[in-house]
Amino acid sequence: MARKTLPLMALFLSSLILLALFVVPALAQGEGFSETFDDPTLPGWEHSPEVIVVEGVLRIASGNFAARMGVWGDLDMSLDLRYDNPGMSEIHYHTTDSGAYILLIGNDRLTLLRTGGEGSEPTELAGADWTGPASGTWIKVRITLTGGQHSISLDDAVLLSADDAAPITTGSLLFVSQEGRTTEVDNINLTVAPPPGEGAPGGETPPDAPPTEVVPAPTETTSTTWQDLIQSLSASQGSTFDTGTFVVNLVLAVITSFILSRVYVYWGASLSNRRKFAANFMLVTVTTTFIILVVRSSVALSLGLVGALSIIRFRAAIKEPEELAYLFFAISLGIGLGDNQRLVTLLTLVVVIGVLGLARLLRQLQADVNLNLSISSRAPAKVGMQQVMEALEKHCAKLRLLRFDENAEALEMSFVIEFRHTSDLEQARAALLALSDKLEISFMDNKGIW
Repeated sequence: MARKTLPLMALFLSSLILLALFVVPALAQGEGFSETFDDPTLPGWEHSPEVIVVEGVLRIASGNFAARMGVWGDLDMSLDLRYDNPGMSEIHYHTTDSGAYILLIGNDRLTLLRTGGEGSEPTELAGADWTGPASGTWIKVRITLTGGQHSISLDDAVLLSADDAAPITTGSLLFVSQEGRTTEVDNINLTVAPPPGEGAPGGETPPDAPPTEVVPAPTETTSTTWQDLIQSLSASQGSTFDTGTFVVNLVLAVITSFILSRVYVYWGASLSNRRKFAANFMLVTVTTTFIILVVRSSVALSLGLVGALSIIRFRAAIKEPEELAYLFFAISLGIGLGDNQRLVTLLTLVVVIGVLGLARLLRQLQADVNLNLSISSRAPAKVGMQQVMEALEKHCAKLRLLRFDENAEALEMSFVIEFRHTSDLEQARAALLALSDKLEISFMDNKGIW
C-alpha cells in the first residue's frame, strides 16, 4: 500500500510546484510593472520585427507593435513618449479578444476609442484638438482608469475625460505606430489605481471631501479567488483566457475527430489496420487545438513551435497517401478550432464527409481496377493462355495481362482484373476451375470489393 502511495504523493507535490511556478509570477504581473528598457532583449514583451531598444528607449517603426501581456484592471499609468514624423501613435490598454481602449495621438488631435472586438466598429469616447510638440520632443503621458472613468493627461494637463458605462474590466498593454511615424517609449510605470475618492488623477485631494466610512465588502473569497486564479494563469497569453470557449473547442475537437475516425474506418480504402490508425486522430486533433490556442497570439511562441516541429518526426512510416491525407485533415480540424473558427471548421468537415460519401457511392456503382489475379497451371493438366482469357472475359468488366511465363512443365500468368459485383468473382473462379481443377488461383488487393 505504501508503494502505491509514494507515486501519487510525488505527482501531487510536482503539481503543486508547477502551479507555484506559474501562479506566483502571474499574480505579481497583475499588480503592475515598471519598465526603463535597460535590457535590449525586451523580456516580457511581444513585438514585431522592427521594434528595437536604442540607448534605453523602445523604438517602434511604422506598422509595428510592442505588447506587454497582463490582466491589469483599474490602473494609473505614466510614460514618456516622442515621435519624429507625422502619423499616428496608438496606446491600447485593457486589450482583450472582446475589445480594447485605444488612445490615438495624432498631429493635431487626441482621440479615445473603445473597440468591441474583431469586426466591430470602434466607438469614440472622447476627443480633443491639441497642438503637438516639436518633432523629437518628449511628452509625459498619463492614463488613469478607475471604474470606467478615464482621465488622459499630457505634460500634466488633463486633455481627455470619459466615462464608460459598461467598462472593459481587465486586459493587456499595446503600443502601435502607424502612418509613417516612428514612435519611441520610455519610463513606463503602471500601478493599480487607488479607489475613487482617495486621490484625483493629478495627485491632489479634492477640497472639503467628507470622510468616508469603510464598509467591509461581502465575503465571497472563494469565488473571487478562483476567478483571479484563472485570469492569472492566462496573464502570459495574448488575450484574456476564456475558459468556456476553450472547453467548447476541446469538446468539438473530440467530437469532430471521432466522426473523422469513423469515416476513415468505414469508408477508407487503405489495406492497413484502419481502426488502429484512426485511434490517433483524437489525440492529434486535441493536441493541435491546444497548441494553436497557446501560440496564436504570440510571435515568439509561433517561431518556437516551428523550431520544435523541425526536430519532431513520425517514427512510423505512412504507407499510403490516404493515411497522410486523413492525418493532415485531423491536424486542420485542430488548427481551425484552436483559432476559434468553429463555423468554418464544422462546415468544412460536413463538406468533406459529403464528398467522401459521394465518392464511396460512385465507387460502388462504377467498377474499379481492384484485383490482381495470379494463375498457375502445371503439367499434365496445363491449360493455355487463350482458354484462361476466354473464361475470364465472360465475367469481368476489364481484363489486362501483366505477366506471362511458360515452359514445358508449367504456365504462370498475372492479370489486372475488374469486377462490377462481388458475385462475378465467384463465377470467374468457377469458370477457371472448370478448365482444370489443378489450377492455382490467387486474388490480391481487395480495394473496391468491401
